[in-house]
Amino acid sequence: TSANENCFLDISHLIIPSLQMSQPVHQETAMITQNHPRKPLAVALCLTSLILAPTSTLAFTPSSPITSHIFPSVQLQHHTNRSRRRPAPTTKRTALYDKSVMESTGEMILASDNNRLLDMAFSSLNDEDKYETVLTGLCAKVIDGGAGGASEGLVDPIRLMEEMNSSGIGARPRGVISLVDATALTSDARVMANVLSLAIKNGAIANYGSLQGTISPVPQTTNAFPFGGGNKNQMERLQSLPAVPDDDRATEVSQAVIFATVVGSCLGVNVFGGLFGLEDLTPLANLVLGITTTTLVVDNFFDVIVMGGSAVAKMNEDKIPEGAKGVSAPKKEDMPLGLGTGSITGSVVKGLNRLLSVNTERDCQCEAAAVFAAYSLGLPCFAFQPNSLEGAALVVDSMRKEPNNSDGFQIQGNLDNLVSDVGLLKVLIWLMAPVAMEISKHPQLISSDPREALGFLKRLDEKAANLGYAEGALRDALPGDEAQTDDYLRWALGEADLLLRNNRRTVDLLSEALAGGAATVGDCVAVLEDW
Repeated sequence: TSANENCFLDISHLIIPSLQMSQPVHQETAMITQNHPRKPLAVALCLTSLILAPTSTLAFTPSSPITSHIFPSVQLQHHTNRSRRRPAPTTKRTALYDKSVMESTGEMILASDNNRLLDMAFSSLNDEDKYETVLTGLCAKVIDGGAGGASEGLVDPIRLMEEMNSSGIGARPRGVISLVDATALTSDARVMANVLSLAIKNGAIANYGSLQGTISPVPQTTNAFPFGGGNKNQMERLQSLPAVPDDDRATEVSQAVIFATVVGSCLGVNVFGGLFGLEDLTPLANLVLGITTTTLVVDNFFDVIVMGGSAVAKMNEDKIPEGAKGVSAPKKEDMPLGLGTGSITGSVVKGLNRLLSVNTERDCQCEAAAVFAAYSLGLPCFAFQPNSLEGAALVVDSMRKEPNNSDGFQIQGNLDNLVSDVGLLKVLIWLMAPVAMEISKHPQLISSDPREALGFLKRLDEKAANLGYAEGALRDALPGDEAQTDDYLRWALGEADLLLRNNRRTVDLLSEALAGGAATVGDCVAVLEDW
């Protein structure tokens, strides 16, 4: 009403002039209130600003729509003079006001002061810590984004690594671990080769490819065999190497399933035959069950049975009749159908072992052997379970030129040409490393597969016809016949076994890290570099 407006005007005429001497900063505010059409509300807010201005940070915040609409110039004047005032001492009340600012505006306290505290904290770090912090953050962003955008996301980390190399700034282990983990998401050997090459130039890693010079090429057996370096000692060693273990897991598993089905059916007839009127089949089921189980036990545990029987006979020699004292146990070679040698039901036992056994430690030992062999031989592939397809793709990939990234920046590096006798041997050692590890600890291969190495050579032979100019080089590196292939595989297995035995401590540490269940590729690199 007009009466209220006159009342507020009278109050403003009394109060505002008296405060102009002590608050010259608000002269413009008084002028605005006198001319604004909403005089009652204007004067009230103006008085509130005068009272709260010296102490409150909530007087006219930029996020307030009311003050923005009515007093645009007050905001500017208020914040300008606020920046000139001496900061108030830190008190509990000030902390509460800061918290109110954060809750009302949605802004962090650090951001409200132009990142002053954050800048001070970052500026206190040395150059190596700064680069490590940025590199770790960039790689964390790539890892959080998943494999889909890993290639594009690695552009900035790789550029940062190149900048560190040009500036002579060493990379710390945490940054290298993050970079390797981010690179592993691409599943690209050339990108991994580029990252590891940059890390080597930086001096961050030293053991990658450090054992390439320790492997010996396959000795020459004929003039047509392409692998050189043959001498008398190497030839003798080749001849003394054991054959590559056979692996027919498909047959073993199928026979184990058939055996389990037969035994289960016989037991089912004995237990539930009365319910379904199958009492007549019970004698036949018992006969089949007895024959199968007896054959299985005698065929696979013949030596144990003979040794146990002999021990019991000696302990009770005085109780044995005179006519039975001269009786000896039959020899394994004299048993009918090769019974006792495992030739009849040995595959069944192996198949049951595959189906029923779960050994995490065994799996981790084989994985550690593969990772160690790849890293120490300079192969930029960290598959925990190597296979022939990945090995063949690595060899073929080593012959092509690297493509550019979408923005012209190359994130892929050069691979060492593996189309040679030494190159193929390194890949075969990598494929045979899990086999060498498992066969040194267990009589049966379950976690590893020796067929992958032979499959690798067959895949390369099939691809040789489609490689054009590289066909001749690849065929010269491949063995020419089955005998040379067997020599090649046995030599690779022997070299893998020697490599693992000479570095047993590192492989065991790597196996323990993998057994924890949370180790990444970067963590494996940390173990291999002894960080």
